[in-house]
Amino acid sequence: MNGPVRPYVITGGRSRPTRTDLAVESLVSALSDPPPLPEHVLLNREHRRILGLCHSLLSVAEVAAHLGLPLGVVKVLVGDLWDLGAVQVLPPVPQAERLPTTLLEEVLVGLRQLR
Repeated sequence: MNGPVRPYVITGGRSRPTRTDLAVESLVSALSDPPPLPEHVLLNREHRRILGLCHSLLSVAEVAAHLGLPLGVVKVLVGDLWDLGAVQVLPPVPQAERLPTTLLEEVLVGLRQLR
């Protein structure tokens, strides 16, 4: 089969991840010592590419950008890896815990003045 790989082939026809708590801003990191895969499970090329990319924390959106795949497809694939225990997924920081942009801008101005 020549031509582009179809997303539904990559995900086995699934359009939704098994994890409902997987957001596009969730951070993904491949585990250095994951549990062995069950005998019936074979990772496809895209799963292996995700594991190769996520040696440090990347958001689901960043993984999608690196792979050139739609976000929905990457969410399904990352969900698979999460279910297998091959990746760690950190939820996005809740809005209330984020620093206000104005505070960050003031810190940046202060740092620039130290030069």
